[in-house]
This record gives sequence, structure tokens and C-alpha cells, in this order.
Amino acid sequence: MNILVTGSNGFVGKKLVQVLEKKGHLVKEFDTAQGNNLLDKKQCIQACKGIDTVFHLAAVLDEKSKALEKVNVKGTENILEAAAKARCSRFVFLSTVGVNAGVKGIVSEKSLIKPITPYEKSKAKAESLVIEFQEMLPITIVRSALVFGPNKYWQSIIKLAAKGFPVIGGGKQIWQTIYVDDLVSALVFTLNKKECIGETFVVAEQDKPTLKELYAEIRKGFNKSEKIKTMPKFVAKIVAITKGNKGIVTTQHIDRLARTREYDTSKINSLGWKAKTGMKKAVKKTIESLKKTQQSF
Repeated sequence: MNILVTGSNGFVGKKLVQVLEKKGHLVKEFDTAQGNNLLDKKQCIQACKGIDTVFHLAAVLDEKSKALEKVNVKGTENILEAAAKARCSRFVFLSTVGVNAGVKGIVSEKSLIKPITPYEKSKAKAESLVIEFQEMLPITIVRSALVFGPNKYWQSIIKLAAKGFPVIGGGKQIWQTIYVDDLVSALVFTLNKKECIGETFVVAEQDKPTLKELYAEIRKGFNKSEKIKTMPKFVAKIVAITKGNKGIVTTQHIDRLARTREYDTSKINSLGWKAKTGMKKAVKKTIESLKKTQQSF
């Protein structure tokens, strides 16, 4: 197939491009790193010419960015219009379980849309646009759990854990993530499945570890066996504020750490896809990869 991947230079995008090319597909990349702009309608139209499938991964993650709303919502609308005009045979949108962030309990595709952060709200708006286009374009929405893997975000978290930074709260909340390779496999899985057209899928690892168990496994990767310290949420917020609410330990980040992240993936599992990388393996592979690239801890 001729496939367009937006956000092709991102953490997930790079791996998706590699996998698609290994499978023999012709991949066209679309990324700001290559001078592409989702807010430029002409670029979007040109990019979609001759394309069979669009994987729309591009998004602004930085919630302080003034471009977040425009790129994540208007940019999605532009690429949808371009894909519809080009009569693409499939449009796969990478969303987030964050659109259900305010929901208590186990999250599934049927859960209430209740985003909390600006990023989550922008993705919820983008999802609604994708759904509006389903009469003109065969669409699939993949809602991903927090992606685990060797990137700057997890490097920062792992550094803190290795240094003995305390777990925020009791750490007893379920904390399902998804290893980056598994997310890519889920995206590719939807490619040739007719059953995936017009559907939304929640994807996450099969394990359901607690935040404390995840933290302990990270520390195990550095041969740290000391008792894990905990810090009440309100104390952590005071610390964050006194330090200027900067870096990885911010009040927003603390709120996210305190969330329960438990997901029902039975819908996509019933079609034949399951995550292969459990929490322990994901942690091991991530730490090994970061060490190989000489990332300091």
C-alpha cells in the first residue's frame, strides 16, 4: 500500500514507519522535522495524493504550547479533509485513553468522554472530528494507554526512581501502560481488518501492575533493593510549587501519577490482537535501550 504517516519523526511514528516498510509498504512521511505543517491545507492535500491509508499520529504534547489546540484539532480536520478528497481507503487516528481521564474505574470504549488536561481535551475534539468524517472516509480510532519506552519522558521518570525519589501517594493504584512496540503492532493490526472500520479500540498491556510495582521494577533494573519511600500527594504538590512547578515534577504531573489507569482491551483482543510485552519486560527493554544510547542516570 501507499501509506502516509503524520508525526513520522516522533517516538511512535519512527517505529511505525520502520515496521510498515519492512512489510513492503511504500511510506510517505509527514512531520514538522521535514518542514511539513498540518495547518497548511495545500501541504495536506498534496501529501494525501495517491495514498491508500493515512496513519494520523502527529500532535502537540506540550500543554504550554500555544499551538496545541490548532495543531491537534484544526490540523486533524485538515488532514481528514485531504484524505477524504483523495478518497483514501482507510484513516487510522491515534488517540489517547486520556479522553476518559475523568472516569473512575475500568475504562473501555464505552466509557464517558471526560478529558481533564488541555491535551486530552484537544484529542477528544479531534476524535469527534474523525467520527464526523466516517461517512466520507473509512476510519479507525486507537486509544492508547500511556506509551512506555526509551524516550525523554521515561528517561526522566527512570532517573528519579533510580535516585530513590518517593512514590507519590500510596502507589496502590493500577497503572497500565503499553510498550511502544505493542502500540505499533496494534496500529498495523487495524490496517487490513474490515472489522476495524468505523470502530474505536482501547489498547494497553495485559498486565495490571500498581504504580508501586512498576516503580519497584524500575529500581530493580539498577540493583536498588531499599524499601520504597512514599510521599502524600499534597506534600508532593507543595514541593513542586516551592521549586517553581518546573521540570518533570509539576502539580499536573503529580495529578497524573495519582490516577488509576485500568483498561479493558477485550474489544481488540477478541479480533486477535494482544500486547506481547508485559510490564517487567517493558521496563527491562527500556532501561537496556537507554543505557545502550549512553543516556546518563
